[in-house]
Amino acid sequence: MRRKPLPALAPAGGYRPAYRDGTTMRPPIPNDELTGFQDRYDAARMRATLSSRIFGRVLEYCERVGSTNDVILDLAEQSAPHGTVCLADEQSAGRGRRGYGWFSPPGCGIWVSVLLRPRLPTAWTPPLTLCAAAAVAPVLEAAAGVSVEIKWPNDLLMGGRKVAGILAESRVVSGDAPVIVIGMGINVNHTRELFPDELSTSATSLRIESGRPVGREELFLDILASLESAYGHYLASGPASLLTEVDARLAWRGLTIEADSPVGAIGRVSRIDDEGGLVLDRQDGDPLVIRSGSIRLHRLGNHARP
Repeated sequence: MRRKPLPALAPAGGYRPAYRDGTTMRPPIPNDELTGFQDRYDAARMRATLSSRIFGRVLEYCERVGSTNDVILDLAEQSAPHGTVCLADEQSAGRGRRGYGWFSPPGCGIWVSVLLRPRLPTAWTPPLTLCAAAAVAPVLEAAAGVSVEIKWPNDLLMGGRKVAGILAESRVVSGDAPVIVIGMGINVNHTRELFPDELSTSATSLRIESGRPVGREELFLDILASLESAYGHYLASGPASLLTEVDARLAWRGLTIEADSPVGAIGRVSRIDDEGGLVLDRQDGDPLVIRSGSIRLHRLGNHARP
């Protein structure tokens, strides 16, 4: 399951881990020598201090994996129970929606996936990603002291930049009912210099926004507890109240966006409907509800960059 890095010299003489497939990652941020801050996971300690009843009681901790979602899907095939969690210090093939990669270097983020074996009405399944975002947002907000917005359909923003993303995947395993995996990538202690150039203006971290390092282990445990509580409420009462929380945090409200489904759809972000769809107001017609796909800011409509 683990992939051991092979030593390689970076062009400037610095060390970067290099993998057999030729990919490289920037070095992790060092532990803070002046403050004595140490940010290493201790699996035994985490198992002993879990406050959640179900989520994480089966905890698969890995130093390096390709994708925590893939690990959970493999465990689901082996009859892993509801609430099984995979946490990794590093992902070499982390992914977001639509196959996009997720930058997941060692030592500075929370890369985690949770296995759900739900018995849900069909209409309740699509909003699950947004409801997970509603559960995670206040935990990140409390940790950094900075407000968190939710960008439909699956991103959490601080200061307009992406601090976390959520990916839900569903699969039928071994002839059983479908399982759902909720994967989360949370940028915790990245410094601005750590992000690759292509992410330098669009991504951020709790450390950048708060101006101080944040302990990942305690944050991870708080996230599990919040997610378990929200999921229990979701099963008992449906998604309505959680979607109300999403709407209260909705990013880009009032701004003009362009959607890719339906292709070329343009409108102003209005609200989240009771099924988790994004409602757009249009000048030349009735409101349009976006149910799937991605959105981006419309340059001409806002005189702003995406």
